[in-house]
Amino acid sequence: MEYLTQFKIDDLSHDKSEFIFILESPHKQEVAMGFPAASESGWWMSKAMFNIETPLGELVTNKSSSIPRISILNCSRLPLQISCYNPLRLSEDFSEFLEIQEIKNGNIQVVKQKIKEKLRTKVGGQALKSFRFRLLKSIQNNNNHSKIIVCGVIAQCFFEEATQLNGYIRVATNLQWEGCSFKIFYEYHPSPKSGQWQNPYNMRNLLDFMSCKRA
Repeated sequence: MEYLTQFKIDDLSHDKSEFIFILESPHKQEVAMGFPAASESGWWMSKAMFNIETPLGELVTNKSSSIPRISILNCSRLPLQISCYNPLRLSEDFSEFLEIQEIKNGNIQVVKQKIKEKLRTKVGGQALKSFRFRLLKSIQNNNNHSKIIVCGVIAQCFFEEATQLNGYIRVATNLQWEGCSFKIFYEYHPSPKSGQWQNPYNMRNLLDFMSCKRA
């Protein structure tokens, strides 16, 4: 899939990070800027956690002293929104994989099952292999002191398929994987569409997990 290289965004992965944020994928703004969490979702992350009105990816890229040391990993280094590729013609198997973003159901377990089925396809398996490698490397670079925040259902499915472990929404959980110990925390997607990060009441558990106080 070399023809998609222009859309691929690298992680912001730093040694000895206090927190690793796992997001789903880049979108148009991330592709344009060249780093994760550059769009409105990144803005809301900074606002909710640190009361700073700058996208989180920009703060991490510039190594801002106003925030803790953070790494940001996208599960998929390529956008999962088909609109990002217009008017490029995509291969059939990749187009079918991008349907992962369209999976809807009132039962979250049904949604997760269907997402994981997509991750078990050829294209999904390639994305999962890449994520697993990058996640393990990031955890190892943090010397077993990682606090990992997994944002959104797709990201949670990537994590669960890669590690064969589970976290719980807004509950801190101690886990071990590949000889590494870390804490995991599931959070909702920071997109304004979810409406979760815009309400300070909703973010209390995450702030407690991070033990950070807003200005």
